[in-house]
Amino acid sequence: MKELSVVDLKLAFEQDIKMALYTLDRYNIEANLVLVACDDYDIDKAHLMESVRQSDIIKKVNEHYIAVLFTFVDHVGARCALEKLLNIYAEYRLKGSLIILRKGESIDDVCNRLLEANHIIHADPAKNMFCEFDYALAE
Repeated sequence: MKELSVVDLKLAFEQDIKMALYTLDRYNIEANLVLVACDDYDIDKAHLMESVRQSDIIKKVNEHYIAVLFTFVDHVGARCALEKLLNIYAEYRLKGSLIILRKGESIDDVCNRLLEANHIIHADPAKNMFCEFDYALAE
């Protein structure tokens, strides 16, 4: 697993997360944030990035990660979209983490939870996807 920091995520997504949190607080429109680890694979990140809906925001965080902010979709739809992303290059067993934005949290809280989810999925070599909602149900 390549290291990633809150600063990396904020540089790529700070304004987008800020707007999603505002929309969630103000209009109760759910948003989900996904991190896909592309670690050492020579994959076409542009092709991967083109495979999401136009209404979603996808950005390259650094050479090893891309992140997607799924808007106007619940966590079930975001989970399906993450599965689709991971299956584009199934032979590389990409790892993805999905978190649900929560009302009243800060941008730092969101970034820290996404980093924690990334550590959880990398700790289990048998799994390729972490969905915060599924994890909360199992506890």
